[in-house]
Amino acid sequence: MNVDASSPVLAYPTIGGYRIGEQIGGGGFSKVFRAIDDAKGRVAACKVVNLYAPDGYAPSLKDLQKEVQVHKSLKSANILEFLHYELLERGKTQHVPGLYMLLELAVGGDLFDKIAPDVGVPEDLAKFYFAQLQAAVSFIHEKGVAHRDLKPENLLLAANGNLKLTDFGLCAVYKYKGKKRLLSGRCGSMPYVAPELGGQGGYEAEPVDVWGMGIVLVTMLVGNTPWDEPSEATSPEYQAYLAGQLWNYEPWNRIRGAARDLVVQLLTVEPIRRIRVQDIPSHPWCMTPSQLTREQLPEALTQGLRSTGMMAVADPTFNDASYAVSRSQRVFGDSQWGSQWNQQESQFMRATGNLTQGGDYDAVTTRFWLTLPPAEAYDMVREYLASQLPEDGIQARSTYFRVAKAAGGRSVRGTFLFQESDTHAPTGQTLVSMRREKGSILHWRAFWWTIVRAPQLDGYVVRGDS
Repeated sequence: MNVDASSPVLAYPTIGGYRIGEQIGGGGFSKVFRAIDDAKGRVAACKVVNLYAPDGYAPSLKDLQKEVQVHKSLKSANILEFLHYELLERGKTQHVPGLYMLLELAVGGDLFDKIAPDVGVPEDLAKFYFAQLQAAVSFIHEKGVAHRDLKPENLLLAANGNLKLTDFGLCAVYKYKGKKRLLSGRCGSMPYVAPELGGQGGYEAEPVDVWGMGIVLVTMLVGNTPWDEPSEATSPEYQAYLAGQLWNYEPWNRIRGAARDLVVQLLTVEPIRRIRVQDIPSHPWCMTPSQLTREQLPEALTQGLRSTGMMAVADPTFNDASYAVSRSQRVFGDSQWGSQWNQQESQFMRATGNLTQGGDYDAVTTRFWLTLPPAEAYDMVREYLASQLPEDGIQARSTYFRVAKAAGGRSVRGTFLFQESDTHAPTGQTLVSMRREKGSILHWRAFWWTIVRAPQLDGYVVRGDS
């Protein structure tokens, strides 16, 4: 997707006092950029939606305007803040046309970017984030809004580690002035969608979000979704769940006691019998709150990445005093991000790998370093992927390539970027950033883990001392 394909010479405008910086994400019909307010020293995220894709593919302006109106009305601690928007129409602007949405920048990145596949997080940490998710969902339901797309990709982190719910593109207003209505639209991501959406007729809004919360909780606890879709016809795992047998198998048998009881209540098939969002805090599992301190949060969050050796690749550290000193000076000294956070936030960002060992900000931890210059690193990775993927799975460009890979009955897509390494890495190394554009975060992480352990790359991937 090329947001500005219609007029490549056009520049991006200043939006709400923020200039558009480097691209930090995207997919489908949108790109996400870092936005900077130079006058006030603030940063934000700017989502630019292309409204002029070929006929039949462009997103609906009406739906986008609904998303804008709903999102900007939702002000809560665990909801990503909507700051500003502007619509620039083609033929009426000297800049790149599109819908510009200025949002709070969740500098901590995706919550599930820090979770190891098939490992998950400690139960105490799951409690911490599930309580924040419940608070966010309870708030939007009080406002009469159903999210309808609760999934890991829509759970982001602030600099202090707090959860931020985002992406209201599939939301629906189901309650107005106390009166509720049934919903009819079939939407959402299949592993997280509630089973009643596969039926006929309308459905209650609130139970759909409760089901999504249940799948998110399971995924936090074991590092994987329980099924690809809630279908008796196509999913053996879902069949096993209905028969009460899923709990006999790894990794689902790791969910025990009160946690399992809550999951069962969240994932009750009949919507009318499903636990209500307002009753969740009084469940025994939730009544004993997380005992984690703020200082313990980053270690608990990345425990799975560290125990598997993933963090030694994504954020390699070395027992080198001079390196540690230079890194510390970089983080708290000349780093452009040093003034953005307090000490607690800086510690969280460093410990979770959002600040690289050179003090450079990078919230995507599906990355690795190769002891090769960029051109050689590009050729080596492309040659390896060509041996693993179908011919149409790689779209090569001069300095990067895009990849599509089958995963879990579906697919993941993203971009591989090659650049000279960060500030304090030895000369001649290349930083390879794998930026997911579509598909499961956990499947993308598993794809990354396969690549960095490939024999063809062995000996070139930089691994830390711990």
